[in-house]
Amino acid sequence: MTDTLDILRNEHRNIAALLDLLALQADLLERRGQPDLKLITEITDYFRSFPDMYHHPKEDMVLGRLRERVAALEPAIAELESEHEALSDELHILSRAVVALLTDPCPATRADFVQLAHTFVERERHHMAMEERFLFPAAERSLTAEDWLEIDEVVGQFSDPISAPDVRHRFLLLRDRLAQQLQGDAA
Repeated sequence: MTDTLDILRNEHRNIAALLDLLALQADLLERRGQPDLKLITEITDYFRSFPDMYHHPKEDMVLGRLRERVAALEPAIAELESEHEALSDELHILSRAVVALLTDPCPATRADFVQLAHTFVERERHHMAMEERFLFPAAERSLTAEDWLEIDEVVGQFSDPISAPDVRHRFLLLRDRLAQQLQGDAA
């Protein structure tokens, strides 16, 4: 196993836990409860700042190298790359819905956010499942030690800000809530 796949799997665990938190907040909003708007804002900011900007490009590096090694996988690789773009577009729309929720929390705005959040969560979970079932095993089977050394060198430069030991201001709430969530899952 490579460092890159360990990193990506760990990032997927963090992303999955944050998707759970986002879904819980959307459910709360849907039941006319009082969601944690700061948490919702941090979650969407995190998704725009880390998975969209760094996590998906790491996966794209693996996909690119896999494309070079196994031409028959081209359609599946193209689909995963396309999903990265589509998820980025959906995230942009969700981020705007968060701002609308903050500025005008009327019933229609709340309903729009709930629908967009649930769609984003569902699609992101499906996408990660495809990567776990297809991309990672195919890469393990097909990429060379030299491929992994080159990929690991680049991927290791970009760590998940929630897991970074020097988190100071940004994503502190997320780090704390993620730790609570993961401790609850372990119990």
